[in-house]
Amino acid sequence: MVRHDHEVTTVPRNSGTSSEPTSSTFVVENRGMADNEGFDLVVEDVWDALPDELCRELIERRTTSSEWGPYAREGRPGRRWEPLRPMVIRERAYRGLEALASRLLCLAVDACCRRASTLGELHRVLRFPHHIPLMDPDRPLMPAELNRYARPDILIDKGRPRFLELNISTRLGGDAVAYWLAESYVGLCPEIGLRTPPSTVVARCEALNRTLQSENGHGRSGRLLVPIHSAIDITGARQRRDRIRPPIVAGAQQVGFEVFQADLADLSLDAAGRLLASDVPLDVVLLRWYGSDRIIEDDGGLAALCTADRAGTVGLFPRPESALVSSKAVLSWLREDCDAGVLGPADRALVRAHVPWTVCLGLDGDPEVERSLLRMAAGERDQLVAKPAVGQSSNDVVFGNQTSARNWQSAVADAARESPLVLQRRVEPGRITMPFRDRESGQQVTTRVPFVLSLFMVDRAAAGVLARHMNPDLPDGDVVIGMRHGARPNAVLLAPAS
Repeated sequence: MVRHDHEVTTVPRNSGTSSEPTSSTFVVENRGMADNEGFDLVVEDVWDALPDELCRELIERRTTSSEWGPYAREGRPGRRWEPLRPMVIRERAYRGLEALASRLLCLAVDACCRRASTLGELHRVLRFPHHIPLMDPDRPLMPAELNRYARPDILIDKGRPRFLELNISTRLGGDAVAYWLAESYVGLCPEIGLRTPPSTVVARCEALNRTLQSENGHGRSGRLLVPIHSAIDITGARQRRDRIRPPIVAGAQQVGFEVFQADLADLSLDAAGRLLASDVPLDVVLLRWYGSDRIIEDDGGLAALCTADRAGTVGLFPRPESALVSSKAVLSWLREDCDAGVLGPADRALVRAHVPWTVCLGLDGDPEVERSLLRMAAGERDQLVAKPAVGQSSNDVVFGNQTSARNWQSAVADAARESPLVLQRRVEPGRITMPFRDRESGQQVTTRVPFVLSLFMVDRAAAGVLARHMNPDLPDGDVVIGMRHGARPNAVLLAPAS
């Protein structure tokens, strides 16, 4: 079962679109939105546009199939709902999401480069809460390195994509699940004429090969290391990170790599400064760190890897410091740069149309500005969500409309003193009509549920997409579309242009 540790997507309550905010801060957003009606990209589920007979046939085959994907292995209490069909979007919508995500990722890195020149400076300016293994604080910011592997989370608001998080990291869940589900649905009913998006695993292996070609000046042997390590996770529990999925090995071998798996404790350096595992020189390392892990018992292997990286004798994919750009504070910088006129007209329009109003507290900014934001937040709390700038699994996410007026301002201020926090405008999500089956009882229901799309980006090209949507037991009120809150992963298949 693939873990989904980074899925933190907030969804407004089920009572319709909230009224427009009234503060002057929000007026800027509303005016920007009005100026951008030319953005004509519409993302919608087009299942109902497919032939009825084939749709019924796919659902029938799906209903009678067994051992389906991740659902058969879940151990959560309560009903085990599983969706009975994929989500379907047009090829044009998929490519439109790709274009938006690619540009926003570039703009995000540009925003970082305007505020820091080295990784250490960016780590400090962001008040990033975690130490990042292997990060060289003196290394200059290199835009081409910082957004090679990402998974933005996107809500669809009346057909318009709204990017809530960029999720740039060495460890992003859901890549294998997305493609497995997509392939399974296509194989279940190929005559329906849908196709799978590109495989994230294949795209990542091709990116590893490009890393070998561009960064390794010591031959083209193509030896890839997937390191094993022990760590203390965010809960204080000891974890052994030693799992490598067969598709990763097969994909890497397909592009010419010889794949090695070795414990960090078994790594060393040769006289030329090359990284060794059991005396075998290595060329590229696939990093799969967990963001808040504290690596233990590496017996000097992490230092050896760090030395080889800084000497340029081994390539890393992704770069571990790319996690810095995942801070939601970077989204607030994008909005800030729009209002300051730093971005050109087209980029200002893009950001205002597709990034919800976001501000950050706790970055050691102007105290008077932060006090003004807190006063605004008190008056607009029903339309705001407070989130840690760096967080996972919905930890410490606070909905303004679930907090009393007395407690909201102090809760936000106290949290921002501990660690940077963003205030983000709540987005009314799109909903899809989805048939479900309870795997235990066989009961079937059809209901409309909110969903979020997670678009995988490898070297700024789309490489797969995962849908997550709530199940039929969706509570009345604000929820988080996350696996730990009962959301279900689902495939997204592509339909040809109509």
